[in-house]
Amino acid sequence: MDQHDSEIDGGAVSRKPRASLTRKLIHLAMAILPAAGWWVSYGLALALTAAMFGASLVVELARRWWPWCNRLLWRLLPTVFRKAESQRVLGSTWFAAGALVSLLLFGRDIGGTAVLLLAWGDPVAEIVGGRWGRAAQGKTLVGSLACLAACAVAGFVGIGLGGLSPWVVLPGAVIATLVERWSPPPNDNLWIPVLSGLGMAMAQWMIGGEAVLLPMWR
Repeated sequence: MDQHDSEIDGGAVSRKPRASLTRKLIHLAMAILPAAGWWVSYGLALALTAAMFGASLVVELARRWWPWCNRLLWRLLPTVFRKAESQRVLGSTWFAAGALVSLLLFGRDIGGTAVLLLAWGDPVAEIVGGRWGRAAQGKTLVGSLACLAACAVAGFVGIGLGGLSPWVVLPGAVIATLVERWSPPPNDNLWIPVLSGLGMAMAQWMIGGEAVLLPMWR
């Protein structure tokens, strides 16, 4: 996530912990849709995630075409969005984009696991790091370690429900942690699931499994 409003991901001290927690809970809820492929069909999970991304785009367009809509959004939901996002793409939109790209590229098991790495690792890094860590260039070591631990726990979902090998999930957890700490532009909500998913796909191929890319076109 971006470093604004005295809130720094991976463990910087936040002056608005309640607002930050609200955003993270929303992201956890959003992760249910791409992860739904383990209980319903992959196609339905993909359609639900695409609908989530489409709704996010509608909100973004409305905010830019009608300034009053943007002001109303901030007035009604002050704890959901960062102040700096008033003139930028929302983190939730990048989350939806990253989830959709991951499902499209890597399918139900790796794609769904990659989204869970984002949904679990990123908030834990911010909450733990912000409470106990000391920031260095916007990040803390304790926040990153907490992110890695949370990603490892999330990875067990991919192992249990997706049948992934621990040797596939572990590289994904490490990559997700590194990307969360690096926070590449435009937003790590986009890159964490995509790059961790790519790492897991490569790991699966390296251990002799089938790395399925673009399953909808197979």
